[in-house]
Amino acid sequence: MFDETYDVVVVGFGAAGTAAAITACDAGASVVLVEKSPEHRHTPSTRMSGGMVMTVTEVDAGARYLDVCASGMVPFDVSLAWAERAECLPQWFEDVIGGLDMVASAGAEHPDFEGAEAIVAVQPGGVAERLAAAAGAGPRFFDGLAAAVARRDIPIRWDTAASRLIQDADGRVAGLAASRNGQSVALGARRGVVLACGGYEFDEDLKRDHLRTYPVHFYGNPNNTGDGVRMAAGVGASMWHMNQMIGRAIGHFDHNGQPLNFIIGIDPPGYVICDQAGNRFANEHNQALLRHDFYYDLVAYDPATNTYPRVPCYWFFDESRRQAGPLTYTHFGAVAVGLYDWSDDNAAEIEQGWIAPGATIAEAAVAAGMIEEAAQQADATVDAYNQRCRNGEPDPWGRPVDTMIPISEPPYYCVVLWPGGSNTTGGPRRDRFGRILDAFGDPIAGLYGAGELGQASGLLYPSDGSNLSEALCFGQIAVEHALSR
Repeated sequence: MFDETYDVVVVGFGAAGTAAAITACDAGASVVLVEKSPEHRHTPSTRMSGGMVMTVTEVDAGARYLDVCASGMVPFDVSLAWAERAECLPQWFEDVIGGLDMVASAGAEHPDFEGAEAIVAVQPGGVAERLAAAAGAGPRFFDGLAAAVARRDIPIRWDTAASRLIQDADGRVAGLAASRNGQSVALGARRGVVLACGGYEFDEDLKRDHLRTYPVHFYGNPNNTGDGVRMAAGVGASMWHMNQMIGRAIGHFDHNGQPLNFIIGIDPPGYVICDQAGNRFANEHNQALLRHDFYYDLVAYDPATNTYPRVPCYWFFDESRRQAGPLTYTHFGAVAVGLYDWSDDNAAEIEQGWIAPGATIAEAAVAAGMIEEAAQQADATVDAYNQRCRNGEPDPWGRPVDTMIPISEPPYYCVVLWPGGSNTTGGPRRDRFGRILDAFGDPIAGLYGAGELGQASGLLYPSDGSNLSEALCFGQIAVEHALSR
């Protein structure tokens, strides 16, 4: 029935899949990694990330913090399981992976929440400041994981797209069907299948049907097309928080006829972000900090006009920001994995039309696609912002004083921004052991999940590195349970 059979079959060679495969191998089980991408075009979200991983210094406090951030979307025992394993991650890096030199780099994103003091994000390479000198941390982190896989001689089936789960007569998931080089292949799993194949960032139907607004664009792995959602649904899995994602404002551009998405860095000041009517609507400093809750400022719906007036929105800046460096971060996202090489002075992106210039704010706005009336309002909005900066007046949206820098050095520029981010978090519902549950809350025998696919996070992103933390923790937890049966 099966072309190959292993104790554990892991779908997806990212952080979650790596943790699962290493855990299986170190326990003496046979395991295979099934990866959709060909080896020469492998762009896991882990490699595209900033390389941060959330850890927990005290389990009870960390679990309470994760529970608050989940806002009722995740059972407490699942958050507790995450916290318990996150406390062990520093030792796991040292004992199992090695060579990463993980050091503290950030704390909780919501420091006023209960238990926030127990959250510490770590990063490879001795990076002590958030983002500063972090070039290559994501690729270095993934390369460390991949090297650990290679040392164990764990087989990887590249360019193999899993499509359906195979159940035995008792309904247990016993393997999966896939295609490789146009040929069908069936892989058997004696102990379990772990779905660690990412979210649905690049499936337009799933995004349209489930996320809070549309369109939404992502700068994570372009091969995350919802395969795990469909496979799990095919065997009766229940879904949870399908309307959730990790987001902020991002750039979405046409590159040689193909869409390409970028994380956008609006720092250094000054900067103003306006809605489609040309008005400010939020504290832009949160976007400058790359906080994930800025996403919620973008998705407001206006029933009177049946529109999302901030989708898209418009970022305005001047020549000083244009000369300050690339508008994206070169150490993670599309640039980090070689999908695009952003110019140092942004001149190439102006030439491509991604950055719209103008002698005035209004002219730049029109060049970016704003209607004339809204462009004139944007001009007035930036003028009012500049006056506040010069007069030292407090910002009505709560911007810190040191970010209130005038936009006053022509030419001026406008970039269209969209809601988006690194990944979706919805998918198959799972329990504290990583078991995927059916519509009645019962485990589907032999089926597990880890990582972005049905991530154990809820309404708010807990901390820099939460994605990788959850993936690593539940990759281990899932396999340990599968092998304990």
